[in-house]
Amino acid sequence: MSKVIFITATDTGVGKTTVSAALAKLLKDRGKNVGYFKPVETGCDPVCRDASLLSKITGQALDEAVLYRYRLPVSPLVAQEYEPVEIEMDRILLHLDSLRKKYDFLIVEGAGGIKVPITEADGNVLTYLDLVYEASLPVLIVSRAGLGTINHTVLTVDALNSINAQIKGIIMNGYKGSDPSEEKNPEIIHMMTGVDILAVCCKSEDPVGECCKKLEPVIDTIFHTLQFFTVFANLLMLSTTF
Repeated sequence: MSKVIFITATDTGVGKTTVSAALAKLLKDRGKNVGYFKPVETGCDPVCRDASLLSKITGQALDEAVLYRYRLPVSPLVAQEYEPVEIEMDRILLHLDSLRKKYDFLIVEGAGGIKVPITEADGNVLTYLDLVYEASLPVLIVSRAGLGTINHTVLTVDALNSINAQIKGIIMNGYKGSDPSEEKNPEIIHMMTGVDILAVCCKSEDPVGECCKKLEPVIDTIFHTLQFFTVFANLLMLSTTF
């Protein structure tokens, strides 16, 4: 079973894919067997940019890296209304489970924020928060560095806490150095949520390279605790057999 992390963000265009790519590259550079999974990608007109970038890093086939692809840049739930492919949460969970067994490390990337709607089942709208809950996924949050990020980040943490999700930490992205709020935002967010700010990535012409530099010192922290919980869970399962 792989060490898996779910990458969410406080909004769209914040930097989930940049952080996902940086994590994948760092793991591949260490010779690790790493996979990537984006359950749904919209805005594939014609190329699915996120899954294409990550599949090149991991060496996966595109069909394995992204399960559902839509042309319009809208939420997955809305995309289904315009293209005749219905999203099934059970199919996403089955594919996720197969990838967990195949790879030592698995990076799962959402779309937009944690409450973005994926599909509808039995009159209920299912979101990425439901996916995190159903698959018991540890979460890494990507947030903006600048003005407005406090509210968005705290609300994201509150949503994840509502399902007792394991939050690994927060990566703040797009630091420019020209916004006075950027200096205090990490401290205030930590005070309000108790969640660690693991890294702050600067705005760069090479965003993946920049995030690689900032994430390399903390990548073992991100996955070490995952390993602990995996070992603990295995020991717990063994204890119940005696």
